[in-house]
Amino acid sequence: MVNRKRTQRLYREEGLSVRKRRGRKRATGTRAPLLTLAVPNARWSVDFVHDQFADGRRFRVLNVVDDVTDLAPV
Repeated sequence: MVNRKRTQRLYREEGLSVRKRRGRKRATGTRAPLLTLAVPNARWSVDFVHDQFADGRRFRVLNVVDDVTDLAPV
């Protein structure tokens, strides 16, 4: 890996143009929270869960949950 300042100096000595590094893109404006309807089947969450049996075999499960009718433990 070559130092950025060294690369720029070499480019300048050879008369080449150095590409400018772009800055980080920033969000414009303010964010508004997503409106969710409190009715069944309006919004779903999907997630993969993986684990391993005692004998070393692995398995994956796809969890699909309705966010409104989810019965969370109390």
